[in-house]
Amino acid sequence: VRFCFVTLLLILPALARSEGAPEAEQKELEEVLVHGAAPEEPGDDLPNWVDDSHAYATDRAQQLSEWMDGFFGDPVYDVESPESLVRIGWVNTLDEEEDYKSKGRIRGKIQLPRLSERLNLVFIGEEGDALSNEEDIEGEDRVGLQYTVGERKRSRVDLTMGISWGSLRPGIRFRNQGPITEGYRYRFTQRLQYEDDEGFYTTGQLNLDHDLKEDQLLRWSNRVVYGEESDGAEWRSKLSLRQRLKPLHKKHQSVLSYFASVKGQTDPSFVKNTRFGILWRRQVYRQFLFMELEPSSNFRKREDEDRSGVWNIVLRFEIALHRDLRRKPLVTLDQEASANSELP
Repeated sequence: VRFCFVTLLLILPALARSEGAPEAEQKELEEVLVHGAAPEEPGDDLPNWVDDSHAYATDRAQQLSEWMDGFFGDPVYDVESPESLVRIGWVNTLDEEEDYKSKGRIRGKIQLPRLSERLNLVFIGEEGDALSNEEDIEGEDRVGLQYTVGERKRSRVDLTMGISWGSLRPGIRFRNQGPITEGYRYRFTQRLQYEDDEGFYTTGQLNLDHDLKEDQLLRWSNRVVYGEESDGAEWRSKLSLRQRLKPLHKKHQSVLSYFASVKGQTDPSFVKNTRFGILWRRQVYRQFLFMELEPSSNFRKREDEDRSGVWNIVLRFEIALHRDLRRKPLVTLDQEASANSELP
């Protein structure tokens, strides 16, 4: 299939390594691939306040992006988390055109270190390419395996194997991310997968982040899906402004996000929905308990119908099972044995 061949051409160079080159040349080549420039010569100027300012601004943009992804439970953040992370949620949707819907959700990953440090058990959306939580209710409960082939400073390659009702969905996923300039950052993912009922299809996603202030992040997200059974290219674009409402050191953090999104298809070509809304997410009672309220206004269009305005409200509750959110500190085996030895 032509698009599968093109996708492989994009991914395979990231997996390839030059062979037979001297060690010094190989190291220089890796520096060029990772950083986009040749390493500095011994005679170059030493770092000064300009370099320090650039590094500070770059690190701040990256830290703000990662904090927002972790707080909102971004799927890419979850599947690439260095430790196990599981989120158990309850989603409630009230729509003007449809009935009230409610469903429990579980997603995240569990490391399997006894089998391999690179192997993880992943729940729901093992590809980690979801653009938003708009399809929480319609989404299918899935489980899969993810094996990390390789990871560098900016890039990462994973092999995935989804399992659903006895069918297997093999795939490969490539991710590249990093700073663009001061205050700007990007993240690109490309995935190729096969499903029995969908055939081969590929998903590409690009996020562009810009930190406006210390607690404000502007994100532009774009996703395109193209496959043997898709309606041409199915696309979605979303612009969101996320604002942290409390200083970072405060407990029970809350974030307010203003967003606008458009999604459509190319065969036939039309815009399916234009959406405007607000998302408020807050930690409740404990740091691992979250609540979300998301009212939105939708302008939907189906192929044989006129466009109509519809309001929608989503209420979510979530429990995050992650070691960093534990209120009670972990007790090591040595500490437990020491404590037991002191008992009479």
